[in-house]
Amino acid sequence: MFSRNLTDEEIEIIHNIEVFIRDKHDKLQGHDYSHILAVTHYSIEIARKIQEPVDPFVTICGALFHDIGRVGTNTGRLHGLRGATIAEEYLKAIDIDNETREQIVRIVVRHSETSMLPPETVAEKVVYDADDLDRLGLMGMLRGMMVGGKELSMDDIINHRLEKRKKDYERLHFQVSRDLGRELYEETLQLIEVIKTSMGKRWKEIRKLDLPV
Repeated sequence: MFSRNLTDEEIEIIHNIEVFIRDKHDKLQGHDYSHILAVTHYSIEIARKIQEPVDPFVTICGALFHDIGRVGTNTGRLHGLRGATIAEEYLKAIDIDNETREQIVRIVVRHSETSMLPPETVAEKVVYDADDLDRLGLMGMLRGMMVGGKELSMDDIINHRLEKRKKDYERLHFQVSRDLGRELYEETLQLIEVIKTSMGKRWKEIRKLDLPV
């Protein structure tokens, strides 16, 4: 549950951050503004339904900033740590107090496995779960393929990226998150099986080709 209501000043700050984030993520492949918006919506929904108290300003700002480290770079391997630096500088510039700023920055760092720092606070776990939820279902799988780009073969995408989606659901922290994602998870499993079956059929047909020798 949210521990309090947002102040008018906080609402204005969130709107300004939203404009900033929309501009930076507008053309980002696989992690565009629609992903940021989805993760923010999931974060709000999870936070409203869990029993543990969570600060709304910290949670919403953390969700909005969570992937800012992907902007301006071709790799997301350090995007949690890189994004934390960007978020901290932005929040310093608008005079967010040290404690609040640190809580938001921690969300950005700890939402990504590549940081190798798992989420610890309730707000960190909320945004982590929200990000995982947007990996599930058809749209989440398509985003995973887009992020793979030209460097990955179809086999790589299926056997590595799509198989990871199964684990995303299993590692969610809150039962609320699992309830929200159950339908998407089932859709994911069905889609993976459809894609695997299609790929198996494709390879079988290719092997049967009669070459002109």
